[in-house]
Amino acid sequence: MDTLSEQIRNAVKQASIRARGESIVERPSKSLTRPSAAWTSPSRIGSIQGTALSIVLSSIGCAHARSSEGGCTMCSYLLDGTDKNPTEEEFLLQFQSAMSKLDKHTAPLSVKIYTSGSFLDSDEIPASTRNQMLESISNDDRIKEVVLESRPEYVTDSVLTEVRRILGDRRVELGIGLESSSDIVRSVCINKNFNFRSFADSVNTAKRYGIGTRAYVLLKPPFLTERSALLDAQNTINDALALGVSTISLNPVNVQRSTLVEDLWEKGKFRPPWLWSVVEVLRHAHRIAEGTINIVCDPVAAGKSRGAHNCGKCDAPILDAIRRFSLDQDVRSLESLACDCRLLWLHVLEHEDISLQTHT
Repeated sequence: MDTLSEQIRNAVKQASIRARGESIVERPSKSLTRPSAAWTSPSRIGSIQGTALSIVLSSIGCAHARSSEGGCTMCSYLLDGTDKNPTEEEFLLQFQSAMSKLDKHTAPLSVKIYTSGSFLDSDEIPASTRNQMLESISNDDRIKEVVLESRPEYVTDSVLTEVRRILGDRRVELGIGLESSSDIVRSVCINKNFNFRSFADSVNTAKRYGIGTRAYVLLKPPFLTERSALLDAQNTINDALALGVSTISLNPVNVQRSTLVEDLWEKGKFRPPWLWSVVEVLRHAHRIAEGTINIVCDPVAAGKSRGAHNCGKCDAPILDAIRRFSLDQDVRSLESLACDCRLLWLHVLEHEDISLQTHT
């Protein structure tokens, strides 16, 4: 990274830290025996449809966000964590509480385990605790897929050896926030604090254990125009597919509290992506993947001012189409959408970059 880019990155890092303010140290005390969230939803599991249980364990949170690096510019999940790390017993009570939501569900099931950081970080979730959770999953024959979220630095041979040993021949994916394959975008716009090579190494490490990678691709980080963001997401998907990831999960930016993105949004300097952009990126991904992997998207706060949205009139049907596509991978859901606001979106794509150049 050149000197100017490094200076900009440092400025963004400091702005992100200021946006978070004292909110981290002032996190309210929460129950250490209840997960932050747990819910079931229809989900694509391999080539079929089933039910997924998403578990967000309440932990001390992301090491990157807690460090002097300041965390990612768009993410406030750390604030949903706890002010101290739960004990092993408390973590297991959280997990058991969440797993009870599967009591009345039938196969095939998927279990997705998240924290406000990395499930594979042994300082956040101790190895013995993690392994006991995986053993519980292993004993449930209804569960055909497991998704574990982590940053690349925690994807190691020793950890994956245990994951594969415990889960046997189940479909396993690591959910990793690649966000952008551009080191400049990921570093300067997102403050992610790892490079593309680290992500690629994690994908290859996982492959050695028959474990897939669910690449999270961010649509419209701060400081990018709509067109630049759309192209960056498409390029990122191209690069992720070339590495051999097993799933693409498109994540349009939403405005979360106490983040740099929220500061920019409140000042009128950031707009979440158009739903038309989401549709365009999904169509691109489907076209180049040619059915070889799953392409999924479940936009947070979609149709609201803080999430991906269009004019308001077409948001609901477009969101329904995105969710249908994520389940059945039938791109026809995305090809029959229409609204007058599409012309405005096309105008933004064509003229936003020019307008910024004119006024700088």
